[in-house]
Amino acid sequence: MSVFGPKNLQAKFLMGLGAIVLLLGVFFASSLYFHLSSLLDSQVRDKADLVFSQVTSVQSYVREILRPKMYSTLPEGEFVIEAMSSSYISRAIMDRLNVAHSEYYYRRVADNARNPLFETNTNERELLEYFKSHPGEAFWEGNREVEGRDYFVKARPVVFGASCLSCHGVPEDAPPVLLERYGTERGFGHTLGEVAGLVVVGVPLEGALSKIREATAGYALLYGGGMVLFYALVQMFFNRVVMSKLRRVTDRFRILFQEEAELGLIEKLEQGDEIEEVVQGLEELGDHIHGMHYQLRQHSENLEQMVEVRTGELKFEAEERRADVGLFVQLLDGLNKSNSRRQMWEYSLPLVVKRFRAREAGFICMLASQTYYTWPEGTAKPDLPTGWKEILTEVKPYYQPGRAYIPVAASDCSSEGILCLKWDEGARITEQDRNVLRALGQQLGIAMENLAALHNLVRQKDMLQVIVEGISDPLLLMDGACSVVLANEAARALSGSFGGRLDDVSCSALFENGGVFGHCPLHTALELGETLSREVKVEDGRAFSVNVFPVAEGTAEEGRGVVYVRDVTQEKQMLASMQQSEKLATVGQLAAGLAHEINNPLGVIKCYAELIKDGESSETLSSDVDVIIKHATQAENVLQDLLNFARPKQNLPGRVDMGRVIENAVNIFRVQAEKKGVSVHRSMVEGIPSIAVNEQSVEQILANLLKNSLDAVESDTGRIDVSADYDSSADIIILSVSDNGPGIREADQGKVFDPFFSTKEVGKGTGLGLAVVYGLAHELGGTIEVKNLSGAVFTLRLPVNRSDKGSM
Repeated sequence: MSVFGPKNLQAKFLMGLGAIVLLLGVFFASSLYFHLSSLLDSQVRDKADLVFSQVTSVQSYVREILRPKMYSTLPEGEFVIEAMSSSYISRAIMDRLNVAHSEYYYRRVADNARNPLFETNTNERELLEYFKSHPGEAFWEGNREVEGRDYFVKARPVVFGASCLSCHGVPEDAPPVLLERYGTERGFGHTLGEVAGLVVVGVPLEGALSKIREATAGYALLYGGGMVLFYALVQMFFNRVVMSKLRRVTDRFRILFQEEAELGLIEKLEQGDEIEEVVQGLEELGDHIHGMHYQLRQHSENLEQMVEVRTGELKFEAEERRADVGLFVQLLDGLNKSNSRRQMWEYSLPLVVKRFRAREAGFICMLASQTYYTWPEGTAKPDLPTGWKEILTEVKPYYQPGRAYIPVAASDCSSEGILCLKWDEGARITEQDRNVLRALGQQLGIAMENLAALHNLVRQKDMLQVIVEGISDPLLLMDGACSVVLANEAARALSGSFGGRLDDVSCSALFENGGVFGHCPLHTALELGETLSREVKVEDGRAFSVNVFPVAEGTAEEGRGVVYVRDVTQEKQMLASMQQSEKLATVGQLAAGLAHEINNPLGVIKCYAELIKDGESSETLSSDVDVIIKHATQAENVLQDLLNFARPKQNLPGRVDMGRVIENAVNIFRVQAEKKGVSVHRSMVEGIPSIAVNEQSVEQILANLLKNSLDAVESDTGRIDVSADYDSSADIIILSVSDNGPGIREADQGKVFDPFFSTKEVGKGTGLGLAVVYGLAHELGGTIEVKNLSGAVFTLRLPVNRSDKGSM
């Protein structure tokens, strides 16, 4: 039997059968391929011959019939190329075969061809040289690559005869029409009998060859599928006839014999299909049965003694296994209670010593610390053997008489240290104890690794907690149900500012439907798998930027997300204030320049109008002068407003009693309001402190606000309310001017303080009043805002003790 060959009868049979089937398949596939290739060769040759026959027929017809007829019909010296040139006619006919996707390839070419399109190329020049060197050859045929495709090519030489020289000999003999069309340079100079051209016919091979390959491959696949089915049937038949009989025998033996040695013999019978192996296996099985019979006879004679010995051994083994289980259970309980490596070893070493009946035990950490733990306490550091490095690197226990060195490692890659055990002289370490010690070392290594990982997690958790709590903006960790898992102190404070409790759970109410921030954006972020940002404005006027960073875990309901909330109210107010200040500064510079440039001409216009009016003039001229003076005066007022707007204000030192200023302004303005039938009401709280501002600036602010309110309300039904309050917590005075007019549209509220913006009719306002109010409010260190509440409400906030470094 071959050493490297198949080992059983079934494998030999199937491999031999497969080799025969494979050889037959290769033979038939090759035969089919060569047969189809032969058919293809004969077909392409026939097609090429057919094309040559057609070309020859056309040229013979032209030379023998058509050309003589045309010579006899046409006047002498006339020559019609399209009807008398055999080359032109045959090429024109065959060019129609060279259309796209055509089955044929045809070219009639020559050296120094009259038309450069029909000059010989590299392949054709090789064929032409072949015919020149072999004058007797009438044809050349073979396979060639033409324009990147494989063709069967058949070529015939073109030999110039006497009739050809009239057009291809010397230019003097050629018809004039040829000279006019092609000139005298190309197509001439040929001699009688010269081989100077080719007729090439090609038939494509790619399509036919691909079909042959596809047919051959299809046959091979069909043949392979049939062989697979054939193999399956043969194997099923072989198993049915041979293997099933052997299985019946081994199944019976399995019922009768259960020992390990007996089962090994039965498996050997199952593995062999050769007759010799079956016989050999049966002989071994018979010898084994004979030996078992002998052992049974011996056991029957010494049965009681053997039972007693075996019972003692089993009892001892059972006690040791219970001790092993108890040891691991106690170790697991102690490891769960240990918070450090010292606690773990102080708990574990006494248990190990007790279980293995050792005298002492110790653990030496082989990392950088080189710490050690021993039991009984106070025992000296254990001595390590000479090859202790191999114990660590190979992670294998090492035993000496009365000593054991066990690597403590969670895996075979690295060791934490060495567990050392010492026994009294004469102690024996069984193989079972060695296996338990090795497993014990691995479990203790896992426990040390878990303790290290736990310490790292606790340290990282504390560090993360400090970082999260140290963030001044609200930060929350939320689950898929939009419930808060963790929140920092800023988030709890934010919840408390909206009336919630100062705990993590209450923070969830911020993102509930109808809550402060509307709906919870976490679901959308988890479904999209990307960070979301949005800005939310709450009822008390504050604006928050809410950013959601999803942490995907399975479905959207299982995921979590980090929500970062930032109060951007002051940023938005500061940005709006900066933009408004920039506008005011730009317009102020422009207004100052315009006012100074226009004011002088207006003064001249008004002066001369007064002179005309004082002189002798007609009534009509006097009326026209009055109109000039009126509009010039109006323009001067506008320019004065521009100058007041652009001119820097003087902040006079001193403190102002706001109650007195408000009362004076209202009393002065009430006379003008009563003429229109508008009521003005004033309300002030007690104890409003004095304020360090310019009294003239406050009066100008109140005058502009009251004038705007008076222009906005209806006559006889209008009402204007002026109120003053003091916010002691912010140390500011709040001045409010409201009316019952139509109010200011929400779209216009952002532009109402822009210079030259006005909602009044044309000619009734300059659009500078509220711009002046805005500028004065900021110069005084305060703010001014507008809103609608049954009419327009302007609110001015001024600090009582203004800082010299800027406004609020």
